[in-house]
Amino acid sequence: MSQILGQDEVDALLKGIGGGEVVTEKGIVPDEDAETAVYDLTKPDKAVKLPKLVVITDKFARTFRITLSNAIRKLAEVSFEKTDVVRFDEFLKEIPVPANINMFNMDPLRGLNILLIDSKLIFYFVDILFGGKGTSGTKIEGREFTSIENTVIKKMARTILEDWGKAWDPFIVLKCEYTRSEVNPQFSMIVPPNDVVISISFNIEIENVQGMIKFCIPFSNLEPIKDKLMGDSFLEESKKDPFWDKSLRKEIQSVPVEMKAVLGKTELKGKELLTLSLGDIIPLNKFAADDLQIYVEGVPKFKGQPGTFHGNNSIQITELIERR
Repeated sequence: MSQILGQDEVDALLKGIGGGEVVTEKGIVPDEDAETAVYDLTKPDKAVKLPKLVVITDKFARTFRITLSNAIRKLAEVSFEKTDVVRFDEFLKEIPVPANINMFNMDPLRGLNILLIDSKLIFYFVDILFGGKGTSGTKIEGREFTSIENTVIKKMARTILEDWGKAWDPFIVLKCEYTRSEVNPQFSMIVPPNDVVISISFNIEIENVQGMIKFCIPFSNLEPIKDKLMGDSFLEESKKDPFWDKSLRKEIQSVPVEMKAVLGKTELKGKELLTLSLGDIIPLNKFAADDLQIYVEGVPKFKGQPGTFHGNNSIQITELIERR
């Protein structure tokens, strides 16, 4: 039997529908009160979520804070800023020129990634590493990095990438390898412009200098381990273990610490120091009735009054110094 209707049959069918002789199914009637959702196919899906990145960013911030502080011999603060899911061309538009753009691999994952270091931080590191105080106020705009600055950049990038690789250890063993640096974002096309990338920002603060470092990771690079980075229980390791807490408390309480009380301080000139002899009196900046500062491992912790106890020199604590 032929499945194609003839012209007469089509005319008869239309006539039957119009006259009500042929019953048809009712279509879906749209709800006039329903709200419509706007979906832009040109923008990435903001619903792309990798919850376990929180564990990685937190571990990196803690590890790199120690590494950076040791490298420059100054206290550095490293804090996680935000994670954005954007198109790659949008990420490139936010990069200032000149910029420090470092490409790197995350072996065994495929594809290139970007580490972006704020130029203010680069010039600060150069000044500090060469004996400065980090207050030179180097002009950033209108010039490229010198060979010495590029050497410092490579060294700093490799240090950052080493800690970034360690932060992934709970999920996958990664070896982050520095590939090359670029100044112009146009030469940093690691993926097509419309591809989705994950931008992870960290804020770094050292004394009066503040800057950002950013990781740009194409979502396609993370596809092989996407399942490992998804899930609801991404803070399993933060659950309290009563046995571990008890053991840690016991070990901490048994650690020996140095305590010392400072009777007072004074300043002497060199010639005064050379003329001192037996029986001379050196005035201090404390009165006999003043409380003394008590230091624990070099940190002022208590105030107290000196005295004796069972024939031994002692000090009685009178006040706890609150930490600011």
